[in-house]
Amino acid sequence: MKTSPIENNGLQDSEAVGEGNKPWLLPSTVKIGLSGCKILKRSIIITLENKFEYDQIKELLDSIMYQKKLMNCYGLDTVNCNWDLKKFPVTRTDTQMNGIQRDIQKYNETVCQYNDYSKRLGLEYGIDIVNEMKKGCNIIFRPPSNS
Repeated sequence: MKTSPIENNGLQDSEAVGEGNKPWLLPSTVKIGLSGCKILKRSIIITLENKFEYDQIKELLDSIMYQKKLMNCYGLDTVNCNWDLKKFPVTRTDTQMNGIQRDIQKYNETVCQYNDYSKRLGLEYGIDIVNEMKKGCNIIFRPPSNS
């Protein structure tokens, strides 16, 4: 099992990475601006031991990203979970409305599947994903190393 939290601890970007001072080595670190201050968001990287687990979580995430584009067309702001009813399409038939309802239901089900699977993987690898995300951490799943 490999997990590695990444945290900057208030260092400047150029000081964050000791190996050649290459800040691009930390792609999972995100800058957040708060009243002129720069805070780096903590990330937890979970390197999965099983290729099947990684493929499964990647497939769910890819499906969510595809469906997210469709939800944006329907007027859903997926970041804030708010609907913009002006963008919601006007349907002419019940069949069109049923298709939109199926798309929305499929998106919700896929998000639930992803959340459940990531929680299960987190427990399997000793990380309380829900608690870490409440703290504002990014959770990143990586494929197993080929070693």
